[in-house]
Amino acid sequence: MNYAPDCPVAELCVIGHPSRLGGADTELDHQIRCWQAMGVKVHICHTAPLDANLERMNLAERGCIYHAPRDWASLEGLHCISFCNGEFLNALPEIRTHARSTTFVNCMTWNFDKEVEMHARGLIDFHLYQTEHAFERIGPRLKEAGVNYRPLFFRPYFHAAEFPYVDNRPTDKFRFGRISRDDHDKHGERQLWIYETMTAPVLKEGIILGWGANAERRFGRQPDSYIRTLPEGGMTQQEFYARCEAIIMHTATYENLPRVGFEAMASGSILVVDRRGGWILQVEDGRTGWLCDDDREFVYKASRCAFESPEREAMRRAARERLEREWGLDRSAESWSAVFAAWQSHG
Repeated sequence: MNYAPDCPVAELCVIGHPSRLGGADTELDHQIRCWQAMGVKVHICHTAPLDANLERMNLAERGCIYHAPRDWASLEGLHCISFCNGEFLNALPEIRTHARSTTFVNCMTWNFDKEVEMHARGLIDFHLYQTEHAFERIGPRLKEAGVNYRPLFFRPYFHAAEFPYVDNRPTDKFRFGRISRDDHDKHGERQLWIYETMTAPVLKEGIILGWGANAERRFGRQPDSYIRTLPEGGMTQQEFYARCEAIIMHTATYENLPRVGFEAMASGSILVVDRRGGWILQVEDGRTGWLCDDDREFVYKASRCAFESPEREAMRRAARERLEREWGLDRSAESWSAVFAAWQSHG
């Protein structure tokens, strides 16, 4: 189905490549699906040779047009967009001589130094944001650069079909987990204390997917024996969510719009997360999950999640409905149409 028959842009080129191994890479994959549903012809010009992981994305079979990696001359006349790709920033002086327009999507909540430098040199036409809070954190340094700053906003599309909704979960234990890369700041310092202190009407069983040397340095120890630790990629994301009744994530970072939230909502895993950043946009406290101000509130709400089975069932259904309503194709395509119109008027 074409969601935007009058789409202002007929084709665009992604600088970089989607993958399954990072938030920005996964998000890019989902946006490509949205653009194609809008009738946009998508080109791919990666910044490095394709590895086996990237080839498994099967983008050619999905209708994308490949350019040779770093063949910047082949971008002549194309609108070019890149999601958090550092090599795109490095190559911008040459890319800009061929592209009709250049757009950088910063998926974080801080500036890259190279992003500011390239903007100051007038090589980035548009900066694209998912959330107001990311814009408020990233925008000031770019505005201070003293050149044209054109921020645009889009509502990301989440392809929920890749994360099956799991109902009728076993009730012999209360199964919970957290998932992230092995980053020191991804783990709140009281995360293990929360797991150990929260209570449940049955035995607890946890999974930490993305445990490694950084996480162990963070806590100075391994979790208790009822919590299984796995490295990044130690099981598929789908297997992880199918095993976790709740995703209990206390982090030290300020999240933009975490993909974990969307994945959990699609899969039927209840979110118990920090009351800040992008979690606030995803979770309606007490209805589609739980938001927490401190470690003691985490303990209370995680325990309530474990004990109140009817409430938990209602929450998982409401979260899935919210995901489909707020981050489905219709709303995303509408926002991308506005972005594409700005590209056309500029280019």
